[in-house]
Amino acid sequence: MLKNKDRSSKKSNLAVSAVALQDHILRDLQLGHLSVADPCKTKVQKKENKSKSLRRDSAAMVDTGLRKTAEGPKGEDPEKEYVLDPTPPPLTLAQKLGLLALPPLPLSSDEWEKVKQRSLLQGDSMQPCPICKEEFELQPQVLLSCSHVFHRACLQAFEKFTNRKTCPLCRKNQYQTRVIHDGARLFRVKCATRIQAYWRGYIVRKWYRNLRKMIPPTDAKLRRKFFEEKAAHHEIYECSICLTPLFFHCDGRQAAAGTSSQHPRETVLLSCAHLFHNACLLALEEFSLGDNAPFHVCPLCRSCYQKKIVEY
Repeated sequence: MLKNKDRSSKKSNLAVSAVALQDHILRDLQLGHLSVADPCKTKVQKKENKSKSLRRDSAAMVDTGLRKTAEGPKGEDPEKEYVLDPTPPPLTLAQKLGLLALPPLPLSSDEWEKVKQRSLLQGDSMQPCPICKEEFELQPQVLLSCSHVFHRACLQAFEKFTNRKTCPLCRKNQYQTRVIHDGARLFRVKCATRIQAYWRGYIVRKWYRNLRKMIPPTDAKLRRKFFEEKAAHHEIYECSICLTPLFFHCDGRQAAAGTSSQHPRETVLLSCAHLFHNACLLALEEFSLGDNAPFHVCPLCRSCYQKKIVEY
């Protein structure tokens, strides 16, 4: 009799252990929605329970014509970090019987700070998401207790696809998740740096173009071209000494303004970008030879010049 009792007790213990392990496996694989009962009956029961709850919650409403003002959302800090699963899952029967180890306790704020520092040292927020291989930018971002970082939507899709809660990189089971904003912060800094770089480049290019318009180059050919363009922009049409029209326009064509084009007068271009008749300038140089010899100054801007005969 005692032997039969011992055998029956052992069989019952084995049955209880098997049921406990089976329950733990179902919960671990997030298959708790499965039921041994007929699924059609369970659906009917759920519908009946919903209809009963709606009937209980329903109450007579009197329309007074006054609409209540909808309360807006409370002002919360968008940069606030929070834990998505602060409470641990309930213990399974196998864990209560001591067949399996207990789940880890929720991490404290100091432990989360250490996990975040480890993630920052690894540079996970600067790298693309390991699941979708795209930048984090301003999308919601989650940090796992194993210090790996993912898009929140990508991690939810991965959990739904695999039907279990394991890290996609290190395969850690029953991890804890925390919402962070490091990727969004880095993306804002990157965008601000890019905008500043474009603006500074625009300012420097604009300053350099203005500088090239003001300071003549050292190369002889470029210097000659610089002064010719400068004189063309001035649009000088007459000699400032004799006050007669010049026969050289800014576009290089001869003018027929009152005189014959068969005997054009030579036009000289000064380094200060002023145009004169060559004969008028020579006469002025001979007239003022004793004043500033051996240097001559422009009769308009009073600066020392170099001259070049303009060819048409």
